[in-house]
Amino acid sequence: MKMATFTLRERLSPHRFFRGEKATDAPITLRHRRIFIVPSRSGFGLALLLVIQWLAAINYGSNLAFILTFLLAAAAISSMLYSYRNLSGLIVTRGNASPVFAGDQALFELRLSNPDALPRYGVDVRIGNATPIRLDIPPKNTVLAPLRVRAEKRGWLELETVTISTLFPLGIFYAWSPINLKYRILVYPRPSRERLPFPRFSGARVDASAGSASDDFQGFRAYHAGDPLKRIHWKSLAKGLDPLIKQYSGGETETLRLSWSATEGTDTEARLSRLCRWVLDAEQARMRYSLDLPGIAIPAGHGASHCRKCLEALALFGS
Repeated sequence: MKMATFTLRERLSPHRFFRGEKATDAPITLRHRRIFIVPSRSGFGLALLLVIQWLAAINYGSNLAFILTFLLAAAAISSMLYSYRNLSGLIVTRGNASPVFAGDQALFELRLSNPDALPRYGVDVRIGNATPIRLDIPPKNTVLAPLRVRAEKRGWLELETVTISTLFPLGIFYAWSPINLKYRILVYPRPSRERLPFPRFSGARVDASAGSASDDFQGFRAYHAGDPLKRIHWKSLAKGLDPLIKQYSGGETETLRLSWSATEGTDTEARLSRLCRWVLDAEQARMRYSLDLPGIAIPAGHGASHCRKCLEALALFGS
């Protein structure tokens, strides 16, 4: 695989040290080109101590002080190599990603693989200024780093720059590597908290009457807003119980038309939120439903794939 080349200006650009290279959808292997090292606060403190100790050794002409100073300096330089070694060779790939609703926490999973025979200790993974996740990666093994990001609005949520760092082994050198993966999660509109009745149209079509002679009674379920009145179990209401809905094996119910025009009087996001609530309620009630948006028409259906298709249309509406 051909390695990317950089000019001197690109190599010294502050953007590269903190924002990393361009995003890629391929696995990223941490090498010398991506790993940067600086002394930590403890490292600067140790450097100051060594300078003072070296001056004292010169002033008093103490061979033991010189030996101690050089031993500590050698240990510090060796720890820098171990800090680099703790990150070098790690392979970072994308994990699974599931859609979420606006306002929820989106979960980005990163897979950190250690192909070598030596373990990696104290590897931190973080986004921005968030609290890092600390991992120990056994040899010849892969661990997951779950990164949670609040999904503020609908649409695609892109993973920001991820920083992988370590202070191993002595905490006097900070080694880090900023990486960018092409990794995104679809954010659905936030469902309306208000459960409104389903929209009714004069042209609404009924596939089959509930509880016909050809259907087998299967039991009851809880009532949901918009359920047909003819399927309510009135005897439970007469006894003061919560309303129940009779279920039949035929499963054929009224086909709902969930239309943009049925949400007039509110802004765009509120209308999408209401449509999202209707989609979820209709799917939970096992009803057939269609979705009509400006420029988008999804025919009637039901099931997980149909629900996902409708939610995706709402999430990407106008983009």
